[in-house]
Amino acid sequence: MTIPFRPLARFLTRFLTRKPDIDLTGLYAANLPQQTGDRGQGVLLTVNHFSAPDLRSWWPSILISASFPYEVHWVVASEWTNLGWRTSLTHWLFPHGASLFGFSAMPAMPPNPADIERRALAVRHVLNYARHGTHPVVGLAPEGRDFPSGVLGTLPEGAGRFIHLLSRYCKVIIPIGVWVEAEIIHLKYGNPYRLVIPDELSSSQRDQLVGEIIMQHIAIQLPEGLRGVYLRGLEDL
Repeated sequence: MTIPFRPLARFLTRFLTRKPDIDLTGLYAANLPQQTGDRGQGVLLTVNHFSAPDLRSWWPSILISASFPYEVHWVVASEWTNLGWRTSLTHWLFPHGASLFGFSAMPAMPPNPADIERRALAVRHVLNYARHGTHPVVGLAPEGRDFPSGVLGTLPEGAGRFIHLLSRYCKVIIPIGVWVEAEIIHLKYGNPYRLVIPDELSSSQRDQLVGEIIMQHIAIQLPEGLRGVYLRGLEDL
């Protein structure tokens, strides 16, 4: 049995609004797309992996879960690395927390060759949820880790292929941009779209193209200074 996450997310969002150094004025100003998929049709939410001194990396997921109209099945890190003795604590705590809320725990980035089997198991877990859910909504940050100054970074190898597989069941994709400016958290939902990928592409070409498309759509939601290598337009792909 899993616990619905939305009520907790709403409670935690109210808690965050009470922090004196954070103003959520811009959080719900962005228009949430009305067309989030017909009942029974899957939705994929893709957001930049962002954190700031007053906004830890888990807050965007909480804010999105609080504002999105359906429960979101998040793909979360199964542990944090480079924390010394605390790494082993997260290795136990994060998967248990993911299980409690029905999320999928994915090995941390950058990829570790020793995690191949665990990563494959996590991928199957996400795809199984998307395949059998009555209205599956999957949320993930494709980068899988923070990059300096919150600027978008390139995707790890295989992320595009994973998203392409997931898009078979979650056909409606909604890009989301999150950032902090002048102590205001901005959460911007972009227009829904669908992936259309040529069949003749090789596996590596598909991986790269899907990754580019996904990140370009996220980049459009962000200020230019945070778009990193994704400054060029989607028409250039």
